[in-house]
Amino acid sequence: MNRNCYFLIPAAGSGTRMGAGQPKLMRNVEGSPVILRTLGAVAEICRSKYANFEYMIILVTTPDLMGTLKAMCNEYFPDIDIVYTLGGNTRTESVSLGLGMINDAMPDDIVLVHDGARCLVTSEEIKACIDGLKEHDVCASAVPVKNTLKEVEISEDGQVKVTGTPDRSRFYEILTPQGFKYKDIKACYAKAIEEGLTATDDTALAELLNLDVYLTKGLYSNLKITTPEDIAIASEIVRSRGESEPFRD
Repeated sequence: MNRNCYFLIPAAGSGTRMGAGQPKLMRNVEGSPVILRTLGAVAEICRSKYANFEYMIILVTTPDLMGTLKAMCNEYFPDIDIVYTLGGNTRTESVSLGLGMINDAMPDDIVLVHDGARCLVTSEEIKACIDGLKEHDVCASAVPVKNTLKEVEISEDGQVKVTGTPDRSRFYEILTPQGFKYKDIKACYAKAIEEGLTATDDTALAELLNLDVYLTKGLYSNLKITTPEDIAIASEIVRSRGESEPFRD
């Protein structure tokens, strides 16, 4: 019997840094909404049954987007097993609620958490994360930090003083997808909810349980749509890939 892979996609953020107007997940990137491009990348893996997994998408969203996303998925992804749930007040709560939609999973089934706002993720990045879980219990897509980093201390009046310059070769920028064995991500979020912990990064919770986290190869183009400037950057990347036409099944 094939094992299961669950794509858990948090799409319930407020998007306050995007400003007023249309929700960021529905903003247009070269002919397609952000969330449609994200789901299209994930659906490609689902349809291929990569690594002989049976796939399901769990979409965690908001009341105002629920109807729109269901209609969109029914149109573009009628062949994909998708379940929906409302998110919570924090990303941690939203992911926990998404995990609650998984029934009858085996301990070594896998869960990939991928931000709904990371619409430029490639199939290569997703496959690398899935492959990483063949050897490890937790892994995540990441890229080496390119800029020089500074350690600082901030005074009470807001003055920022540099205290050191760490070796940037020791630092990576974490992306998504982030992959877990089912038993481990359940344990991570059970602890988070029990102790009232919040995290913007799933692997940070794994570290709290002393689980080893390994990194897989990501791409710098896998940016998270957060501000209006990100829409412009994403549009340019899509044009460079020759993917400017609206997404079609």
